[in-house]
Amino acid sequence: MKISDVNLKIILDSREKETLDADLRGLSADLRGQASVPSGKSRGAHEALVLEPKLALEKFGAIKPRILSREFETQEEFDNFLISLDGTPNKQNLGANLILSLSLAFARLKAKTEKQELYKYISSILNSQSSILNPPRPIFNVINGGAHATHPESKLDFQEFQIIPEVNDSAMALGLGQEFYEKLKYFLEKKFGEANISLGDEAGFSCPFKNNEEAIETLAELIIRHHYPLKIGLDIAASQFYQKDAYLVNGKKYSAEELKDLYLKLIKSYNVLSIEDPFSEESFDDFAALTAQNDNIEKSNLQKLIIADDLTATNPQRLQTAINKKAGNAVLIKPNQVGTLTETLAVIKLAYQNNWRAVVSHRSGETMDDFIADLAVGVNAWGLKAGAPAAPERMAKYKRTLQIAANG
Repeated sequence: MKISDVNLKIILDSREKETLDADLRGLSADLRGQASVPSGKSRGAHEALVLEPKLALEKFGAIKPRILSREFETQEEFDNFLISLDGTPNKQNLGANLILSLSLAFARLKAKTEKQELYKYISSILNSQSSILNPPRPIFNVINGGAHATHPESKLDFQEFQIIPEVNDSAMALGLGQEFYEKLKYFLEKKFGEANISLGDEAGFSCPFKNNEEAIETLAELIIRHHYPLKIGLDIAASQFYQKDAYLVNGKKYSAEELKDLYLKLIKSYNVLSIEDPFSEESFDDFAALTAQNDNIEKSNLQKLIIADDLTATNPQRLQTAINKKAGNAVLIKPNQVGTLTETLAVIKLAYQNNWRAVVSHRSGETMDDFIADLAVGVNAWGLKAGAPAAPERMAKYKRTLQIAANG
């Protein structure tokens, strides 16, 4: 496939921070692929490097002629070409944000060239069976804590307090999420006062909760009161409160063993379905210990997910280490952690080959690009994390899954 033109510009993400938008053109006017990339506030140490957008624009000017001078037959060929131009292990030359914007825009252009829906194009690369009948579960982040909190008196150490619908229908799941979100808003306004409610980075509510369990209890109470088919999920983001071999939670220091016992108590007390990043980003053995005990208690229940994010950073070597150590049973997939669609799909393939689940995720600084919805459907992901069912940049992803389901 010949690319007739390629351009890059700076746009603002949902946090009003600069990010990149790429535009690739084919040989006819109707062939065009665009993609913009998100950015994360809480980044793992093992993520590929993100360049300052203005510097990325300068780098792009140098490689644009080389992109236009070649033809690319496959996604892998295009992505590997970008990787070779960068020439570093962690994308520090061109930046994962520059490379990813081009990689995703190429995918959209190639899918259009082949007259395929994007999710089907992605599925064909992975050689997977995308499933409209079993869509990815939306994971709604309805209370924001940790690095994503905005209320100055929030005492939430955990980063995300989520609800996960237990229905196999995208429209019904989104409807449940939106209804719960509105009821939660009303509940919190009565509890804290309207002036004490703000929105966090991912459109979840940020309030003066005294501790993590108070927030979990709030979700559990509403679920029970209204008989909602919902489960609770948690993104702990434990690296954010890890200090000198201890974890500072609710003002108290916990060892890894004590923190593991706390998680097991929460799983049992509130029937928590998933826990992401329960320990710091180097703690493979602690992840493994929690996973082993979780395996023992789950036999009579729905399988609980121990999700690795900062631990694995969408990196095949780190995921392989986690697999070898049995440090989890699900991997979070963030394309901008690794930098190309090809590398992202390689990580997902590795997870599936080892009976791990995949959860595709947005970032705290998002754009209106809905690529990850097609990615989640195309790889038949267990779940899709796109934030609260409210802000437009979050809803764009959820609405795209509805569109895919409607079009079949």
